[in-house]
Amino acid sequence: MAEPQPPRPETDKPPGGPPEAFSVLSYFWTPLVAVGCSRGDRLNAQISVSTLGASIVPDRPRLLSVLYKANFTHELVVAKGSFSVCLLAQDQSDLIPRLGFVSGRDEDKMAGLDVGVTPKGNPIVKGCLAWLECQVIDTSDFGDATCFLAAVTAMERLRAGEPMSWAGIRSILPPEWLAQWDRKIVRDIERSRRLMLWLAHR
Repeated sequence: MAEPQPPRPETDKPPGGPPEAFSVLSYFWTPLVAVGCSRGDRLNAQISVSTLGASIVPDRPRLLSVLYKANFTHELVVAKGSFSVCLLAQDQSDLIPRLGFVSGRDEDKMAGLDVGVTPKGNPIVKGCLAWLECQVIDTSDFGDATCFLAAVTAMERLRAGEPMSWAGIRSILPPEWLAQWDRKIVRDIERSRRLMLWLAHR
C-alpha cells in the first residue's frame, strides 16, 4: 500500500493563512522605524517593520533592512547607497498615516514635518528616540523586496522612551487609519504574491 502523502497547499499562502498567519508572524516584526533617504534636496521616509541588528561586534554595528521594491524609498536607497533609520517612539503615532500610507512619488511626505539631516544628507525625523546613518555594503534580492545589509556609520540617541511597535499602537489608532491600513496591505500582499521568491511548485 502506498505511503500516504501530506496534503499539498492549494495556494502559496503560509500555513494557516491570514488572519492566523498575520497574528503569529506579527511577533517577528521589529519595532516600527522610519527608513529615510534623499535625492538632491528631496527627502523621503517610510515606515518599516523589518529593520533589525545584524552584528555582535560593538565597534562594527550593522543593520538589515527589508524594503519593498514598489516603495519610493527603495528606489532612492538603490541609487544612493545609504539611508537613515529613525527609532520612533510610542508617542509618535501621528506619523503612521504620513509615512506609512502614502507614496513619496505622489506627494512630499516630509512637508511640514520637523526634519533634520544626517551627515550624508538623509532625513532625521525630530522627536525620535535615536537615529542611525547606514551605508549599504551588500544586498539580497527577495523578488518583491530587497534586503539591504548596511554598516552603521553614525548614530545618536536623542531621548529616552518606549520604541513604537505595531502591537503597541494598533489599539490606539483611529478606526479610519486602521481601515486605510487594511486597504493598503491587501494591495501590497497581492503585489508581493506575484513577485516574491517562494517554494517552487512541483
